[in-house]
This record gives sequence, C-alpha cells and structure tokens, in this order.
Amino acid sequence: MTEVIPAERMPATVRAARVIMTLQLGFSLFLSALLLPSAPAVFSHPVLLVALLQLLFVVVLTGWLVFRWSSRRKWVRWCAIAFEAVAVGSNLILTIIDGERGWRLIDLGTILPLAIVITLLTPAAARWFNRADHEVMGTRSSAMN
Repeated sequence: MTEVIPAERMPATVRAARVIMTLQLGFSLFLSALLLPSAPAVFSHPVLLVALLQLLFVVVLTGWLVFRWSSRRKWVRWCAIAFEAVAVGSNLILTIIDGERGWRLIDLGTILPLAIVITLLTPAAARWFNRADHEVMGTRSSAMN
C-alpha cells in the first residue's frame, strides 16, 4: 500500500501575501482594460508608450510570481520582496516629487506592497519557501545512495 503524506499548509502570512498580490494583479488588469480604448494614442506619444509598457511589465511579473507561488522556491519569495520594495519606493518617491505629503502617503499603492514585504519577511514565510529546496536536495541525495 502507498502511504498518504498530508501536504503542509501554507502559513497565514504567506497566504495573505499571495491574496494581496492577486488583488494587485486584479487592479493592474482592470487598469489595463481601462487603457485599452486609448491604445492607438499610445503610439503617437512616447510617454504613454512607456507608461503602458511599465503597466504590462507589472501585470506579467505579478502574474508570473502569483502562479509560481506554490513552487515554494526561495527565489520566488525574494523576487516578490524585491519587486514590492521597488513598488513601495517608487510610490513614495513619486508622492514626494508631486509635493503631496500627509495622508497621500497612505494609499493602496504604498500599503499593499508594504504589507507583502512585511509578511514575506516573517520567519514562517522563510521556512515555508525554504522547504522546497530542502525537499529537492533530499530526493537528490537519497537517489544518489
């Protein structure tokens, strides 16, 4: 008989980060859909083209990270942390450049990426994402013996 090994549950912090990234992906896809009717104007204005390419990059990278989440690879966690840290930094810099201070610093563009960074830097997230590398190494070493 084969033995059934229960799968390890994803920690709440990791699940929360994945939900928030999925929410970000939804917002990005919604914004892309809003910009779709103005697509012909993009090719006449280079600034609009750069903004659209940046949005497409964010959609693709966020989607790729969300769909690779269950692989439990360390690089997925660190890519998500780096990507979201850049998002927090760019939102703060753009807010300061615009000269708006106060409550404008607390918006979804700052809060969501910051929440993801904080949740992914927890020890539970580190253990969960580190597990896949150890499992792969363990199967390789047992296969060698």
